[in-house]
Amino acid sequence: MKPGGVAHWFFGESGGTVSPTYAPPAKAHDHDEPQVSEAYAAFFKENPEKTDEEYQKIRKDRTVNADLKDIPIPEGYAPVTFVEDDVIIIAPIGSNLRKVALDNNIELYGDVMKFLNCRGLGLCTSCRVTADPNDALTPPTKMEKVHLIRDNPKYRLSCQCEVLGPVKVSTKPAKDYGKLMNNFVRNVSLLGFFSLIMLTLLLVIGFDVVGKWF
Repeated sequence: MKPGGVAHWFFGESGGTVSPTYAPPAKAHDHDEPQVSEAYAAFFKENPEKTDEEYQKIRKDRTVNADLKDIPIPEGYAPVTFVEDDVIIIAPIGSNLRKVALDNNIELYGDVMKFLNCRGLGLCTSCRVTADPNDALTPPTKMEKVHLIRDNPKYRLSCQCEVLGPVKVSTKPAKDYGKLMNNFVRNVSLLGFFSLIMLTLLLVIGFDVVGKWF
């Protein structure tokens, strides 16, 4: 696990945990990351038929206590585990979840929403996440209920949540939403471009006809 900024401040360079060693992935699998943790490599060595997706599910299903057994948590702080990044952030209780992620370089937004997000106002829903357990965050706000109930009642807007206790957070919903919006923006841009061309042609033809009349 990679310690967050707060953990560095409290526990020094080690961040209260042991930094994993890295080894190249097994050749039988095509991984996106050039380097993987020792545990990751060991998983595929012992289970060569397994896939990345299966590994991610197994990691997500681990209990928070199993991940945190070697990390001392100061009073008034809680561990926030970002599943896809395999990172534990030791955050003050009451911290805004979006701020915790961004302050510790966690990739929260996907694709085009990195630029088009509402900067934490709760309007764009692009910082949507899932949390386990859900009651480790503050109850859903009115903004969350209005915007997310139509998509998935289990989603939370990280900009509207505060940390109350140990929690595991998945940023996959935000990444998926970013991909969806990226396709939408691309299609709208193409439609607008061709519409502009057609409008220009119609204007040219119109002026040509009017010119012949006069």
